[in-house]
Amino acid sequence: MAMNKTELCDHFMRNATEIRNSLIVKSDNKYNPIDKNLSPIPPFYGTDDIKLIIIGQDPTIRNKEQRSKITITLNLKTPGSLLRYIQDDICSKLGISIENVYATDLFKYFYTKPPADTPRVLLQHFSENLKLLIEEINIFPGVPIITLGEPILKLLANELKYQKVRFHWDYDKNTGNSNHNFRYCPKEKNKLGRVIFPFPHQPSLRKNFYQETFPVYLNFMKLQMKS
Repeated sequence: MAMNKTELCDHFMRNATEIRNSLIVKSDNKYNPIDKNLSPIPPFYGTDDIKLIIIGQDPTIRNKEQRSKITITLNLKTPGSLLRYIQDDICSKLGISIENVYATDLFKYFYTKPPADTPRVLLQHFSENLKLLIEEINIFPGVPIITLGEPILKLLANELKYQKVRFHWDYDKNTGNSNHNFRYCPKEKNKLGRVIFPFPHQPSLRKNFYQETFPVYLNFMKLQMKS
C-alpha cells in the first residue's frame, strides 16, 4: 500500500538517521565529524502536486548557534532570502508555487563545520546517502530537478565540465557574459540518472553574470519542462 506524505517523510527520516548513526560508528573522520547533537532534518514536501524537485547539499550553516533553528530542508518554512529566492525568483517565474516543490538535501544531517571546509568528508559518506536520495526522487518520475549550488553538482555530475554551473549557463570567459546556448545535465552524465538543471546558490546572484543570465536560463528551463 502506498504511503502518504507523512509516512514517506517519516520513512526517509528513519533511513537518514540510520545512515547518520552508522557513519558515526564506522567513520574515522576526525577533521569534520558528524554532529551527534542535532538530528537529521526532513524534506520540504509541498501541499500541492509536485512539479519541481530541488536538491541541496547539507544543512550545515556556518553559524553554529542558528543550526538548531533549521527544522526543514533549505529552511523553506522560515521567511528569508532563501525562501524568497526559491519562491519568488524560481517558482513564480516557472509558473508554479512553492507548494509544488519537493526539496531535500543529499546529506540530511549536520556536520561539525560546513563541509565546504573539508569536502573530502562528503566523498567518504557519499554512497549511502546517494541511495536514499535516489529512492526519494523516484517517487516523482518525470519531475524536473534543480541542484542548488556548485558543490552538490560536483558530487552528482560525472564529468568535470558538467560539474560547473557556468558550463550549463554558457559562460563566455572572454566576454564575461552568456552566449545563451544553454544546457542541462543529461541523465547519462550524472549519478541520479535524471535530467538536472544546475542553479547557483542564492548568494551567487550578487555576481553580474548570474543576475543577467538568471531570467533567460529560467525561460530555457520552462521551455524544457513543456517539451
